[in-house]
Amino acid sequence: MLSTEKINSNSQWISVFEPLPNERQALINKYEVTQEMLGYAIDPYEKARVEVDPAAGVTLLIFDVYVPTHSQASAQTAPIGIMLTRNNLITFTNAQTNFVNGLIAKELALLQKNGSISDRFNLVFPVLYQLSTAYFGPLRKADQQRQQLQESLGKHTARKAITEMTEIETGLVYILTSLKGNVSLLEELKRRYPDLSTKQQNDLDDVIVEAQQGLEMAQMTSDVSERVSNAYTKVLDSNLNETMKFLTVYSIVLSIPTIVSGFYGENVKTLPFANSAFAWQITVLIALILMGICLWIMFNKRWWH
Repeated sequence: MLSTEKINSNSQWISVFEPLPNERQALINKYEVTQEMLGYAIDPYEKARVEVDPAAGVTLLIFDVYVPTHSQASAQTAPIGIMLTRNNLITFTNAQTNFVNGLIAKELALLQKNGSISDRFNLVFPVLYQLSTAYFGPLRKADQQRQQLQESLGKHTARKAITEMTEIETGLVYILTSLKGNVSLLEELKRRYPDLSTKQQNDLDDVIVEAQQGLEMAQMTSDVSERVSNAYTKVLDSNLNETMKFLTVYSIVLSIPTIVSGFYGENVKTLPFANSAFAWQITVLIALILMGICLWIMFNKRWWH
């Protein structure tokens, strides 16, 4: 689906949402888009980067955005395409990232209300700023979830809590990877456009600062979560070792009555007390004595430590 809105007398914003084949052809024929750039822009698996076609006068920004969703346990990110042709601004979104069009429309209306928009970057940079700061919320939420899980793990170690921690780490991997790509994209954009106005340079610097801050927050939260998860995984391993140690002692001690009763159950006449009227009581006593000796040896050798 294509929709257009005027930015100024020379430029317009074309919103592209999951274009059909005939709409893709219209973009190429009417809006200065090349076939190669179009393929990059609508690819849902593209990584954050800057792609430039100097001959066609087209610059494509693939920017990763945080996708607010309640259907996934971990955080999700997805790319959007922001294309600058000689005259137009074209954005490419899908079902996951369609909310970005609402942000752009709102920012465009605000800028037009305050006066005419002299350049498309005056619209692009505020939108990128909002998309960059949108990562802060999920990062704070992930850190709060990590703290809550850490408190609960301090009281008792549960596999469910470890699973939830793993989900947090998975979400942080998506966010961390996206923010790294976005920071590289923004720095590359600054190098490619050194002739921006002072205000535009300041706006771009603000976006870079927010993206770097988000990257640092994500890196710190990811590192802490990973260390907490590793620590409590080791606690689970330690608990398993203690359980196996107890079961080993238990099996060794309980094997003694089996050995003693096995000898006497073979009706070997030469065994001591085999013909006594209290033979079974004596065998039980022998087994208990041997079990006590076995336990004494284990504890005396500090086998538990």
